[in-house]
Amino acid sequence: MSKLKILKNSSIYLGSSVINKAIPFLLLPVMTTYLSPEDYGSLSLFSTLVLFSSALVGMAIHTNVSKYYYSVSKEILAIYIGNVLMILSGSFLFYFSLVLLLSLFYNQLFSIPIQWIIAIPAISLFMMVNNINTTILRNEGRAKLYGLYEISVTFVNMAVTIFLLVVMSFGWYSQAFGILISYFLFFTIGLFYMYKRSYINIVPDKEKLRSILKISIPLVPHIVGAAVLNLSDRMFIERMVSLKEVGIYSVGYMFGMVVMLFSDAFIKAWSPWFYKSLTTPTEAVKKSIVKYSLLYIAAIFLLAIFISFLGKMILPYFVEEEFYGASKYIFWIAIGYAVFGVYQIFFPYLVHINRTSFLAFSTTLAAILNLLFNYFFIGYFGTIGAAYATVAAFTVSASLVFFYTSKKYPMPWFKS
Repeated sequence: MSKLKILKNSSIYLGSSVINKAIPFLLLPVMTTYLSPEDYGSLSLFSTLVLFSSALVGMAIHTNVSKYYYSVSKEILAIYIGNVLMILSGSFLFYFSLVLLLSLFYNQLFSIPIQWIIAIPAISLFMMVNNINTTILRNEGRAKLYGLYEISVTFVNMAVTIFLLVVMSFGWYSQAFGILISYFLFFTIGLFYMYKRSYINIVPDKEKLRSILKISIPLVPHIVGAAVLNLSDRMFIERMVSLKEVGIYSVGYMFGMVVMLFSDAFIKAWSPWFYKSLTTPTEAVKKSIVKYSLLYIAAIFLLAIFISFLGKMILPYFVEEEFYGASKYIFWIAIGYAVFGVYQIFFPYLVHINRTSFLAFSTTLAAILNLLFNYFFIGYFGTIGAAYATVAAFTVSASLVFFYTSKKYPMPWFKS
């Protein structure tokens, strides 16, 4: 893929991501009008549990698609994807059974009714199959179709949410239904697309199963740790402060997370080129990768500063007055996600050299520290301590991955 094609695709990914994220942002006035901070807090906790479950059910298994896309034939890739889907189905059944068992002892979890907790593993399965499909689209270079797919998922989600919220008065459950319905619909479409384009061949293969699990199982502690890094703050706030403060913090978090919108767009275009470039890793290729990586790192921090100031300016135009307190969280969340963006640029090296097992150590350590940071920082600073904990934990994670990859796969980071 040429540099011009990367830039073009990155622009499409960015555009689709902006539109994709703009829809929930534009709906903030509606959501904060019809939902109290407590209701918004419950919705945030539900979304947090969905993402945490997706980390467990999915095991970042779609990473295998990117790894093998350029190194094997399409026929072999279809067998890999078939085995990926078998593993994913088994993972779903395992966690679904655990949740059913949990439902015998609890009526709710983190202010969420147990009926919706039971639905979460299924939502996670739908999301992970969608991730496999969009990973294929990115590697095919079909950026426009990818963008259409992503935007359509969000549009259906929001359309269902608004109808149930405004017309049917379902409260925060409106978006829970929106998530469930939209991801099920595009789970079905994604399976159909992959099947029609001959990307699925359900042939159990022990060697391929082992190969997939060799990459994915070491990622489980990493994914769980990453989920803790991204999501545990709201759980601590609910327990240590209040559900209302979860809702206010979540609005500020949404503004700060805009940084990840840009970093994700870049990484989605970057990864296929990165993996393809390292199939012939000449010194010139390595220098080119380093140059663009450093430019990206500088840009992501400048962007975080800009977004934090812009977010504080426009917040009053997007939310009701009872959510204005969210402004004090935007800067630190934005900086935290700039640091996470740095981590994202180094993660593909570990996949390339088959050292994803290191993430079990680095992310687990960062996650444990994050739990400690949240507990002590929230206790000392109040809710904003959760934002400080996010920055500190992401810094630990990014630093560990950078130093490890620099040692195991030397690149000319400090050479002219």
